[in-house]
Amino acid sequence: MPELPEVETIRSYLDSVLAGKAIMSVPHLDDRMVKRSLKNGAEIRAALVGQTFGSVRRRGKFLLLGLASSPDALMIHLGMSGRLVTESLDAPYRPHTHLVVRYSGGELRLSDPRRFGRIAWVESGGLWGPHLGMEPLSSAFSSKTLGEILKGRKVAIKSALLNQNLVAGLGNIYADEALFYAGIHPQRPAGSLDVDELKRLVRGIRAVLRRSIEHRGTSFSDYVDALGHPGENQGYLKVYGREGKACRRCGTPIQRQVVGGRSSHYCPHCQRLTETSSEGAHHAEI
Repeated sequence: MPELPEVETIRSYLDSVLAGKAIMSVPHLDDRMVKRSLKNGAEIRAALVGQTFGSVRRRGKFLLLGLASSPDALMIHLGMSGRLVTESLDAPYRPHTHLVVRYSGGELRLSDPRRFGRIAWVESGGLWGPHLGMEPLSSAFSSKTLGEILKGRKVAIKSALLNQNLVAGLGNIYADEALFYAGIHPQRPAGSLDVDELKRLVRGIRAVLRRSIEHRGTSFSDYVDALGHPGENQGYLKVYGREGKACRRCGTPIQRQVVGGRSSHYCPHCQRLTETSSEGAHHAEI
């Protein structure tokens, strides 16, 4: 599933290309992809045609395509396998194309073989409510605020980081990478982290997200950016997808363990499972 860096990479490009472009038509919109929306498919088509794209924003893993003359937005979630790309008018459609928005100069196309994605019409501020957690790259995200979020929680820290109601945008890849950076075992109770660990974890989250954005995201199978190009961050990962391979820091084989129903990758030496303290933890260089 595309996580924050992948969605941010797409957002940045689309914002530079779409803002100010007139929406000519919506040749295709699969109603099955319209979920929990203020408008149905036909209403979305009618609301878009004749409008002009405004800014493209991101909230967690959600993209919001703004309109110049309306506070509302078209929201897109890529699900597990979604691709949102710009194409020339004469480019052939990919299989499983569910949305085509024609604008002056090209088309915006969403394809999603597994159809776990979502299209919805949202009101201004609709994704800034309490149901989504803090943005980890925002200035408000700090060791203090993270500590307040995690206080008293007995769930594993890996599971807490994946909870979009707590922190918005993290997924399996960057939760594993951030925990390695901070030297924290993924099974540690979330509420047991001390001040130093919280500081390291916030630094780790920011560092791995920024690094991935710099390399245009991580591609293993489905993810491509809005130009259809794969990301390049996979070669920089320290633990995710490296089960059995030597830790880049200490040489210990990376292990994989299911935590909260999700695969977690970690170094058993650099991320020792202790009850509370930072004892034995190794801060990983990014």
